[in-house]
Formats: sequence, structure tokens, C-alpha cells
Amino acid sequence: MATTHHFNLDPKQVTIAALGLLDRQLTLGSIPARYSELNFEGGLGDVINVNRPSRSIPVQETGVSNIIKNTITGDKNVFAAAAERPDPTSRRAPNGFINETRFPVQLTTLVQNASPLSMEQVAFDLKKFGGQILAPLTRGMAEYFDDTIAAWIKANITRSALTTAQKNAIGGDVEVSIPAYDGSRENMMERALRLRTAFVDARLALRRANVPDSERYVIVGPEVEAILLKDPEFVSVDYSGDTNALRRAIIGSYYGFDVVVHNSFDLEMYFFHKSAFLLATVCPAIPMGAVTGSVQSVNGIATRMLVDYDYDKKADTIGLDTMYGFTTIKEDPDYNVRGTVIGEKFVRGLKVNITEVEPVTP
Repeated sequence: MATTHHFNLDPKQVTIAALGLLDRQLTLGSIPARYSELNFEGGLGDVINVNRPSRSIPVQETGVSNIIKNTITGDKNVFAAAAERPDPTSRRAPNGFINETRFPVQLTTLVQNASPLSMEQVAFDLKKFGGQILAPLTRGMAEYFDDTIAAWIKANITRSALTTAQKNAIGGDVEVSIPAYDGSRENMMERALRLRTAFVDARLALRRANVPDSERYVIVGPEVEAILLKDPEFVSVDYSGDTNALRRAIIGSYYGFDVVVHNSFDLEMYFFHKSAFLLATVCPAIPMGAVTGSVQSVNGIATRMLVDYDYDKKADTIGLDTMYGFTTIKEDPDYNVRGTVIGEKFVRGLKVNITEVEPVTP
């Protein structure tokens, strides 16, 4: 009689479960806008086009161009003809056009990890597939994406490409100096005050660029976190009981920004809206040589799971892979603020450079 192992794995359900685990384990990876495609027919290095939503459809004020008037005045027994009523088309607002332009995203990287499972492991050691196999696989993916996104934020969340005229109109990156730490109460208050000032300056720059008030983030390192937590003005999420925020390393809300801490950052801050950059993931089709597999997308992340068998090692192999690319979301070519043409520039985020200086002695 044939024997089977004690796990009946449905590839589709396993892939969905893996993506659910991955989504919950992401910190920085949970912030950007996402786009995904299944059964992608291209390859690594290809460019895909993603729609950029319109900001708004303009409103036009329209009055009644033909006044309703009874042309037969003085005769109370005669009604105005229907033709005397105003033409409805004369007061109809013009149709707005959904102007969704497209921007390119290059798929730069294929990431993959896998776990071999010998027949002895399957028979004797493997008790909980989710905890022993899926969780480590997805945790590795989450750690990779968080570290990769941190490096990408450092290189790309900046308004340095704006011209002087554009910076005058909407603001550029923010420079702030703080006194070096000496442990005194006055010193801690002054350091926090100057960071609060930088928050206000960054908020002003985003507002001038018409960046939405909701879903704003600031990424900081542990050093900045320590300064904020010592500030009595800081509102900590610990008091709100929001476990989801704590899991995502959001330590508080400060002037309308969710403050996210990550060890990849030093004495610096990056302010941006969720739509400032996009993570695009795609999955190729299941290869013909695979024993089984599935491609799925959950919350805008596409992943392929493959199950194969190595005859030489007498072992199953279970792995996850995806192709991805990042891009900043720039504005439409005709975008302008207060008469200043911004064009296809990045304005949905900025960097705050922090410099420690020796306090001035009286």
C-alpha cells in the first residue's frame, strides 16, 4: 500500500497563508503604495507601466444662461410655451476627464528563498508546517524588503532635484542643527524643540505641494527616537493600545505624521506620504518542471510558491520568489503650484538633515 506524508498541502492556500504572514511581518515594507501582477509574461529588467491617479477634476461654476420668462405677459389665462423654458444643456457642467497618466517601473530584482525537506524531516520532525516552514521563509522575505526599502528611502526621498524657483514655491529639504547631548534638562528640551521646528517646516513643505494630510509618515533612527521620547510634547502610541501600530514600529503621532523607527537610519528623518513611492511585484507562471505551485497576490504583494523534488538528495524543496521594482511617484507634466510649474518632479516627500553642534557657551 502506498504511503503519503501527513501534510496535505494545497498550493493555493499555502501561498495565500505565506502572503498573509509576510504582510504581517513587514515594517517599512507595509508603508509604500503597492502594485502587483500575476502570471507575468516578461522577464527581469522589463519595464511595466502603472497608472498614476488624477489629483482631481476641476469644478466650473455654471449659471442659467436663459432666464425663464413668460413671453405673453399680462394674460393670466395663457401659459408659457414649453419652448420658452431654458435649454438644459445651457446649464450642464462640462464633463471632466479622468486624466490618469502612466509612469514606468522597472523590475530590477528577483528574490527567492527555499527550504529543503528531507523525507526524514517530513516523517519525524515536521509537526507544524506554518510555524516551522512558512514563518521562517516569510520572515526572511520581510527582513530583506525592510532593509532594501530603508536603503531605497535614503537614496530617493529628497527634493534635491527641484530648482531654486520650485523650492521657493513649495520648499525643499530641511536643514536643522541641534546641540550635542549633555544630559541636562535644558539640553534635552532644546534638542526636542529644534526637532519640533523641523516637523513644522516639513509639514509646511508638504502642504504647499498639496500632499494629502492623511497617511503621512516620518522614518527615523534610534537616535531621533530617543530625542522624541524625551520630549513631553510627544504623543506615544503606547497609550492608545494600538498593537498594529506597535508591530509596525510606529511609536507615536507627531504633528500629523506616524513616526516609524528603523535601525537602518541614523540622525536623519524622511517625511513622505504613502503615495510617495511604489513597490511593484510580479510573478511569472508556474514552470513546467515544478511538481506543483501557485501564484497569488494579497494586499498588493505578488508571490510564487513552488514545490519541487530533488531526486539526488531525496528531499522536497519549498520556496517563495517574486520579481520587484521600486519607483518614486512624480507628478504629471503640467503640475504647478501657485503659478510655478513643478512638472514631473518628486514632491511627495523630503529629507530632514540633522547636524549636532557644540552648544554655545555664554
